[in-house]
Amino acid sequence: MFQYECISDLDSMKAMLSRYWCFTLLSCCLQLDYVHSLATTSATNNIKAQKSKSTQNTNAKTYSFSVPLINARPKPESFIDTFIELWNDPRSVTSLVATDDRSFVGERENDKGTTEEIPYCIISDEFKIENESFQILLYPRGRFVRDYSSTSTNNGSNSSNDGIVTGPASAYLRYLPKQYGDEIDIAWKLKLCAKDTDTSKKQEDSKTLSVVTSGGLPRSKDTWSAAMTFCTELEAVESVGRATDWGSSTWSAKEVCDALGNLVAEGEVTVFGTRKGESSFSWPPLSKGGIGAVKRAAAAKSSQSNQREFRVGEVIVPREMQEFAADNQALREQFIYPGVDYRIMTMTDKDGNSIFSTLSLDNDKERSQARLALRPCGWKLQQQLWKKNGMTKDWPEEVNAGLLSNVTLTRFNPESAVPRVVAAFQRDWIAYTFAVVIALTPIPVTLLARNFVSLYVIPSASMEPTLLKGDVLLVEKLPGVYQRTKRGDVILFQPPPALRDIVTSNGSQLSSTSLFVKRIVGLPGDQNIHLVENNNVIINGEEAIGPDRNMCVDEPLRLIDKLLENGKGKEIDQLGANDVYVLGDCKAVSVDSRVFGILPKENIKGKPLARIWPLDRFKPSGPF
Repeated sequence: MFQYECISDLDSMKAMLSRYWCFTLLSCCLQLDYVHSLATTSATNNIKAQKSKSTQNTNAKTYSFSVPLINARPKPESFIDTFIELWNDPRSVTSLVATDDRSFVGERENDKGTTEEIPYCIISDEFKIENESFQILLYPRGRFVRDYSSTSTNNGSNSSNDGIVTGPASAYLRYLPKQYGDEIDIAWKLKLCAKDTDTSKKQEDSKTLSVVTSGGLPRSKDTWSAAMTFCTELEAVESVGRATDWGSSTWSAKEVCDALGNLVAEGEVTVFGTRKGESSFSWPPLSKGGIGAVKRAAAAKSSQSNQREFRVGEVIVPREMQEFAADNQALREQFIYPGVDYRIMTMTDKDGNSIFSTLSLDNDKERSQARLALRPCGWKLQQQLWKKNGMTKDWPEEVNAGLLSNVTLTRFNPESAVPRVVAAFQRDWIAYTFAVVIALTPIPVTLLARNFVSLYVIPSASMEPTLLKGDVLLVEKLPGVYQRTKRGDVILFQPPPALRDIVTSNGSQLSSTSLFVKRIVGLPGDQNIHLVENNNVIINGEEAIGPDRNMCVDEPLRLIDKLLENGKGKEIDQLGANDVYVLGDCKAVSVDSRVFGILPKENIKGKPLARIWPLDRFKPSGPF
């Protein structure tokens, strides 16, 4: 993957807002029909899932489904529908209100050679599973992409980055309850197929799109699987395995966008049970719904006579316990560490039959032999644990319930707080120590430090070998930093519009504090800037200043070559009075002025003072 070297500002902390009471108040005040407000389409083809087989659990049955993914999510027709759509949209509010139409996220060329817009969300018709309604939601460029077809750059061109589509696509299963308090326990498998949706034609050429990871077990190259309690949105608490919609960003956005118009979602749903009246407002209080589930999860713990219950979808936290040292060691050998959050993706009994809860088994011996497919919560954490500890296969890890019963808690158990904090500091002690120091520092000093000195982490390879991925820089951001900058210095800068468009069109997000790092090689007044063979840059008749830019590894797909085909900085007669030209030290992956063109000097916000991490590369002062 090419690198655009966005720096993470460790000062920035984002708070999560709870939807629970806001929706409750809105529903009560306006007497909303909750289900209909969220059911954005109705079934036009009356597609029903067909019962395919029974599982070994006599109460569970498995059904198959196949639904085309053609229609874009309709625009909301009322103020309430608009409010609910905006509230549930994971994209930033500022990016949503800045565009006239948030329904589209770029353009593509279809099989007929014409250009068409890419919908933000495609929604299937409803399909029935045991008289319960579901839909598939597809986000062709992911849920967080912020590249809108109506957004233009300064020169009036579209910001879709010349049609280049990268990053993940997301697909979710959504439950449409008939009334408040309905819920259903299911396991499901989902795959996306590119085929002609005209059923009168032969389907020999259909193709199943590949997945990055398969979620639960069994592992698959084209099918994602998981299990969860699906419920009314106000009763959803994902940490205890309750959701209204659930899925993954495991498909390729390019493959999905290339197949738009011919996509079909296929899969299986195994139903373990249904319930009604599961409301947190039921009597007796705190006994049902989301609150009841949280209460039960917080109290879940093994005893001398009983194994603790495990349910698919819930998040568990192992802890270090001296009396169960053997269990802890056995878990470490399976990459299950104390203080780390793991979600139970799927579960089977000792014979490999799918189950929803260990309580469905007859006795403690059988419950201890249940097999739990565990995956760390969050992509970043999964990759950290995988690379750091030498895993040779992808998540999930399958673990016996008996090993976990005595040493695991849920997120809601107060006893899990200490191991979680300890584990967080062990993974990234610099970031968490810095956050604690800032939290305890008097406000005036904190504001001074935030405005003029910061720590930044290098996230990619575009400045190798000078700065490596994971290096931590101490950066000064005092006013007038450009006046203290000379040719060849490493700088940190806010992205110009052209670079911001490239980043957002590839599915990444930028905040107001996001900075990029490059080396300044061209100053105001420099002339005859042009690209020569091997993508080197000539300025004023000489090769651009800096280290040997061939001392890094090319990425296999050479995506930088595609970006350079339409690079805005390939030929520049002369830099203006307020313009500079910047390059990364690794030309094979760096998205720099060759691609996005000139950088206004007022965008320069900082210079590195020192590299403070890792210790074996500690550098107390520049230049770099």
